[in-house]
Amino acid sequence: MSVIAIARRYAEALADVATAHDQVEQIGDELRVFAEMMKASPELRDVFASPIISQTDKRRVLDALVERVRPGQYTVNLLRTMLSHYRLHYLVELREQYIRVINERSGVVVAEVTSASDVGQGEREKLGRTLQAMTGKQVQFKFKTDPLLIGGVVTRVGSVVYDGSVRTQLREIRERMKRGESG
Repeated sequence: MSVIAIARRYAEALADVATAHDQVEQIGDELRVFAEMMKASPELRDVFASPIISQTDKRRVLDALVERVRPGQYTVNLLRTMLSHYRLHYLVELREQYIRVINERSGVVVAEVTSASDVGQGEREKLGRTLQAMTGKQVQFKFKTDPLLIGGVVTRVGSVVYDGSVRTQLREIRERMKRGESG
């Protein structure tokens, strides 16, 4: 079973608990803190992934982290369950899946927009209306810049990519010209 599939199973169960107890945001914040610790310290992730380190020692490390962060009981239960099933090193992936599950259940879709330069507020609003009409869902944006695009934008919504970049348009023109020369 893939890491994503494993993380998704935990995320769906956690989302059920979080929703039932009206703690979706709190648990999401607590997961973010623990995921950031794992990202910031590859050694920490390695400790939980290592078959050489005993479960008792891993539990001590986890207990120290829990003592420092003081998350709610549902998050603690999740972390301990993942540890006992040798899955705690998948916490970063679990958090990503948790966000996806919560967004899906809330009718929110995340659009990753890459542009050559910063996108102004007016353009953001227009893009938001267009994507909301296309997807029928509320759109949440993640913006980033890539000067190599030259101009235009590339938008990814789930697995669908809308590429309106100048770089891609130039590449397509070049390909058409090559085909025209050879045929």
